[in-house]
Amino acid sequence: MFLVFAIAAIVVAGVFYRYVLNDSLSWSEELAKYGLLWLVFLGSPIALRLGGHPNIEIVISRFPDLILGVVKTIVYLAVFTFCGYLTIKSHAFAWNGRTQVAIAIGDVSMYWFFLSIPVGMASMTLVSLQQFLEELFALVTHKRIEDDAFLKHHKFIIDEF
Repeated sequence: MFLVFAIAAIVVAGVFYRYVLNDSLSWSEELAKYGLLWLVFLGSPIALRLGGHPNIEIVISRFPDLILGVVKTIVYLAVFTFCGYLTIKSHAFAWNGRTQVAIAIGDVSMYWFFLSIPVGMASMTLVSLQQFLEELFALVTHKRIEDDAFLKHHKFIIDEF
């Protein structure tokens, strides 16, 4: 929520300076853009845990429970593998950006903005590992793991989707 408010304040300040004071802020647009980058990559693991990412429910809703469990297990394993790979590759990308600077913001290394990508991917890797293990446990024991406190607390968000 802090990032949302910070981005909104930066954009409002930029608009105010540009159209009311007729003197634009050189850094507002760029800083808001990088704040949005962090917001997306910090919010993606939460959306993954809440089941908020797009999927094709019309297809999977027709599967029997056992087949659905196998498909979900395979998908979670694939997401875990892909996000783990992206974590490694995106950190190399961020590290290569350390010599670039965001001049409009004040000579800040681009590494600090690009770091949002491996942080988000590592978080998604951990979330998908948790989902994979939960689904595998359910397949083996035929028992569902009770929803954790995070999911219970955010049930109203899940119901909106």
